[in-house]
Amino acid sequence: VQGIGANGQEMTVQELLDWLQKVHGLAVVMLLHGYTVLYNKEQDEETRAQQQAQRLSESLEGAGEPRPRELELQYVCEGEEDQDEDTCPRLLCYLP
Repeated sequence: VQGIGANGQEMTVQELLDWLQKVHGLAVVMLLHGYTVLYNKEQDEETRAQQQAQRLSESLEGAGEPRPRELELQYVCEGEEDQDEDTCPRLLCYLP
């Protein structure tokens, strides 16, 4: 997926969640890049709001990782929480 939002900037986590819901009908409860959690529905409302507002690469930069051009994401959808994380589908997101 091209990680560019409607405004021409890098997508926010919420924009990607909305895209997954609209295009693929997926209700994501957790979004990850490796071991870095970009979004977790189980967090408190304030933390979720902060996660959703961040650009896709922001939390990686906060974790000390260099800003990537391609971001391989994993996600867990509603009803899949009990599955092994290795079975999570992967999504390759190209950043501007």
